[in-house]
Order: sequence, then C-alpha cells, then structure tokens
Amino acid sequence: MSSQRISRYFLFLIKLSIYIFCTSFIFSTIVSAKIISVKLADKFLYSLIVFGDFLRGIEIVELFNIVAFAVIGMVFGLATIFLPKYLGRYVSTILLIILVPIIFITTQIVRYDLWVEQVAINDNLSLNQAELQANSFLKQRVRNDGIYGLYLYTAQFPILPDKKVQMNNLDRLEKTVNSKFVRLTGVPPGVISWSMSLCFWVIRIFYFIITVVTTVVHFREGLRIVKC
Repeated sequence: MSSQRISRYFLFLIKLSIYIFCTSFIFSTIVSAKIISVKLADKFLYSLIVFGDFLRGIEIVELFNIVAFAVIGMVFGLATIFLPKYLGRYVSTILLIILVPIIFITTQIVRYDLWVEQVAINDNLSLNQAELQANSFLKQRVRNDGIYGLYLYTAQFPILPDKKVQMNNLDRLEKTVNSKFVRLTGVPPGVISWSMSLCFWVIRIFYFIITVVTTVVHFREGLRIVKC
C-alpha cells in the first residue's frame, strides 16, 4: 500500500472519528436536556393548581422539541462535511430516522420512571414492586403496560394516580380532574372525556409533525451550508 493511500485512509478515519464525536455529543446533549426539561416541568409546571393538569394534558414540555430537533437536524447536516459527499448525506439521514423517534419518546420514558418512583415513595414500596403495581393498573385500563401502556393511558387522561388508593378509586380522581377542566373551559362534563382524548391525540400528532418538519428543514439547511 502506497504512502499516499495510507495517508488518505488515516485522514478518513480522523474525519469519521470527528463525525462520530459530533453526532454522539449532540445526541447525548439533547437527550439530557429533554430529561431535565421533563423533570422540571413535572416539578414546577404540572404541580400548579388547575393549570398544571391542563399543561400536563397538552404536554407543554414538548414545545422544547422545536429547539431540540432544529439543533439535531442542523448538526447532523453540518457534520456530513467530515464524510465523503454522498456517504455523509445517506449516513446522517439513516441516523436521523433512527434517533429522532428515540429522542421523541424520551418524554414518555422519563415520565414513566418518575411515576414509578412516586408510587414507590407514596406506598412505601421497592421500585420493582411499584413497577408491578403501576403495570397492573395500566393493564386494567388500556390492556398494555410499561411505557407504551403509559402513552396510551395518558392520551385518554392526563393525570397518573400515584397511590394504590387512587388507582382503586380512579373514577373519583377522573371526576375531580374533569371538574377542573369544566371550570377552566366551561364545557359540560359529558363532553370532557371523549373530547380530551381526541384533543390529546391531535396534539401528539401535531408535535410529531413539528418534530419531523423541524428536523428535515434544518438538516437540509446544514447540508446547504456545507454544500453536501
């Protein structure tokens, strides 16, 4: 192998290493920022009287996605400069297709963990026992457990019961929360349940569309800047 080919090979490895570092760093940074934002929202926003339930229902923290995925798209676009022209575009596209959904569901992962921790604290259980109790509740309500079960349940009802007594008396909890929405919106109680579910699903679809569009637009802008 000639010295010129060896030099090109090592140069490619250096650029590949820089690409991996940049994309890995921004991915881990955005995920960490999302985790922090969800925890802060759960502690300070969702605990507000009346409005906290409403903000939790519309998942206001997901507005952070506009900034997060703009940064992700731009960095992955700019990072293609470290790879051969067409290879960089395809590699970044594939990685974004894989990583964007992972980042998007981070909210539900963190929310599930926070919920299980709160159940453990309130009912004086171990984390494993609290998770079994939480999953049993989700199974009864939406026939699925874990993060997916949580996602389905919170699309119907924004509040998660964090005590066994609340889980056993969910109808009373739902009436309490619905009455808050009635006072806030003036909508009759009979309309609240189905309209909440429809509204929450529409909001989730909207957030996901915004996520995809924001990522694509800024990814293309990054490609344009480096002319890849």
